[in-house]
Amino acid sequence: MKTLKNKIFITQPSLPPIREFTKIFSKSWESKMLTNNSDLCKEFEAKLADYLGVKFISVLNNATTALIIAQRALGFKGEVITSPYSFIATAHSIKWNGYKPVFVDTDKHYGNILVSKVSEAINKNTGGILATHNYGFPGELQKMETLSQKNNIPLLYDGAPSIGVNINGKSILHFGDMSVLSFHATKIFTTFEGAAVISKNQTLKNRVDKLRNFFIEGNNPIPDIGINGKMNEASAAMGLLQLKYLDKNISKRENIFKKYCLHFSRLEQLKCITIPSNLDYNYSYFPIFFNKGFRVREKMFRILLENDIVCRRYWYPLISNQPVYKNEKTFSLDNALALSKSVICLPIYPDLTDSETDKIIKIIKENYIC
Repeated sequence: MKTLKNKIFITQPSLPPIREFTKIFSKSWESKMLTNNSDLCKEFEAKLADYLGVKFISVLNNATTALIIAQRALGFKGEVITSPYSFIATAHSIKWNGYKPVFVDTDKHYGNILVSKVSEAINKNTGGILATHNYGFPGELQKMETLSQKNNIPLLYDGAPSIGVNINGKSILHFGDMSVLSFHATKIFTTFEGAAVISKNQTLKNRVDKLRNFFIEGNNPIPDIGINGKMNEASAAMGLLQLKYLDKNISKRENIFKKYCLHFSRLEQLKCITIPSNLDYNYSYFPIFFNKGFRVREKMFRILLENDIVCRRYWYPLISNQPVYKNEKTFSLDNALALSKSVICLPIYPDLTDSETDKIIKIIKENYIC
């Protein structure tokens, strides 16, 4: 009988020794200050900002809430240009705020929206750009920044998997007016559930901090609508520990990534994603693309699942093809559609063993020409 122990999952959280967690969290346990931006949250914000090399950061309870709050803080309105090639929460956050998503095409390699396509979609109703760092890879950062500033349209990045990714030695979270990180248990850095919003300046950070706490400021009258987006102390304790182990975990992931590349880059019908020479990557995903397209990808996907390898088709189907979004404004999506029909993301996490990666490699090599 098959059990969960037989399965190789797409990811697993890398957890520190439980005694280290209880030692840190015991401060909050003893004080009984478990939430409301208490000491551990403040310490986590400060140390996370230092690690990332950013000045203005706010930690929150999850990344979807963070995206919703960030859009409100930036004054999004009307139509929001975004990616169809992402996790559903990217678009959901737009709809939740009452704005209208507009889907534009991506590049052919990393799945990030193209500046040229964003430019074509801008009109008098455009009130925001929500771009992504897909798989943790940046898109046309400087060009997108220039376009945003030229048209006076706020720019937000859904950088959910992008912690520790630097371009030319600088965190990609410096770009845009705001960026959002996810600390979900499926990410390389987890606080169980959690997120961070990186703001361009103190004014924007102050607004995020108010929005995550119902817009309450002491005993003052409440001038605007906020929600509960606060991180709790247990999550902050986990975040402090994750910072201790993050670089080591990235290094372990890098070894797995390179092992996959060594084997799959030689296979004619497969394409591995390439890391730009000026990018320090965090190895959060390992996507492979099947050159023969959808039929071959689907057969391989099925074979992997039958062998207890829980891979994922990130991101298939496109968000714009989901029933809830079928009536939203959508431009030609040829590149994004091709990516979605050819991709499989393989398991990658620090505790993945050599025997498990050997099994994955063997099955793909034996079946990749279907």
